[in-house]
Amino acid sequence: MSGPKAFRIVTRAEIIAICHRNLARLDAAIESWTSAGKRNGTIEQKDIDKVIVRRDELRRLLEADRFIELQKQVAAEIAFLQADSERRVERAAEMAARSSRELRRSKAAAEALLQRLQTLKVEIPADIRSELSGLAESSERLEAAMAKALLRLPFQAAQDSATDRQRELATRLGAGERRGTLRDWIAGQAQEMEDPALGRVDALLGELRGLGIDPSPFSGRVALLEAEPPARRSLIADSLLLDLAAAVKDGRASARLADELRARRAELSVMKSAVATSLLIEIEETLASPAPSNRQELVKRADVLIEKEFNAMAAAERRRAVLEGLASLGYEVSEGMATAWVQNGQIVLRKAAHPGYGVELLGGSRSDLLQVRAVGIGSSAEARDANRDQDMETIWCGEFDRLKALVAKAGGNVTTEFARPVGQFPLKIVSDPGASQEAEVAERSYRSVPANQPT
Repeated sequence: MSGPKAFRIVTRAEIIAICHRNLARLDAAIESWTSAGKRNGTIEQKDIDKVIVRRDELRRLLEADRFIELQKQVAAEIAFLQADSERRVERAAEMAARSSRELRRSKAAAEALLQRLQTLKVEIPADIRSELSGLAESSERLEAAMAKALLRLPFQAAQDSATDRQRELATRLGAGERRGTLRDWIAGQAQEMEDPALGRVDALLGELRGLGIDPSPFSGRVALLEAEPPARRSLIADSLLLDLAAAVKDGRASARLADELRARRAELSVMKSAVATSLLIEIEETLASPAPSNRQELVKRADVLIEKEFNAMAAAERRRAVLEGLASLGYEVSEGMATAWVQNGQIVLRKAAHPGYGVELLGGSRSDLLQVRAVGIGSSAEARDANRDQDMETIWCGEFDRLKALVAKAGGNVTTEFARPVGQFPLKIVSDPGASQEAEVAERSYRSVPANQPT
């Protein structure tokens, strides 16, 4: 197959650029993973150090030219970080929900204990009363108040309310047994079954906190729901649950968009064009904004620009690799040919060793598919030697194989999409590119001469 050919070429520079893009996305994934973990208190510095070590190992794959291995491992590492971040957010949500349930149970136990003390007409210090009345904002403070209140129960009442072991533990509160004491005491009280509606509210509030969203706008409605009799809660909880679910959904979407923007920011940061720099500033400002509204639009703009700049770079590298390869094979390559190729969509290169013959290159400006064929240089009106034309096509076949080997040696590769047999089509005849260039130079020189000077 030695006639006209269509082929695709991937250069070393293009492969390295792809690897840099992947590594940039990995840096963005690490940033998102670290930010979420620190926000929720679910990662330690040793976890971060392990991820950084792994990233550095992947960077060394690039230095060792292990490009395919790098791309596979970077993709796997990003997927792991995303999944791990989701697991840690879920864990934080569960911890927050559990904390809410514990606080609610502690409040119920504190209320029961306060009522018991009042029934027995036990004098309660103001600070303990205020804590037991619900002013405490944490389970720990409630537990401390309840431990002190338990010690004030009359002996017989204490017998009814707590076991000897529980009273002993409460007495030893200062010795570090406070948490165990109150867990035992609260567990010994008559607890009504956990309310399903409040359980769902706790779970959604926990997920909001895990996503880094302030749940305080819902605090008033949650307090009202808690104050309702258990029989009525499920009837009035639907509206709150719907709003919480919508807030969680919006929070997840916002988090995904923020992650996507970080990835685009990382890719744009390695680009040097003024347009890329301007868009990078917009993305930085949007990520810093507390209530951004244009994230989706920025992601789309960034995708278009990144692909445009990457494709332009890749196309330029493909043209450079082909022209340098043909020059090493003895074809005449001059300055400005790459530009002419882009502007005209095609270019013809003469072969010095074979006057009257050369190759025509087409395509590459809008796609990665290039076309090449041997051509005759001269006038189509002139008589041609069909056998010699066919011989030149055969020679070009060997040269094309050499071109592929040169690209491979430089770290790229060439894939042939299709090739026609020698002689299937008559050899294409083109005008002498050298003559056209000389005429163009003469024309420019003529135009540069002032009108009042002789030519």
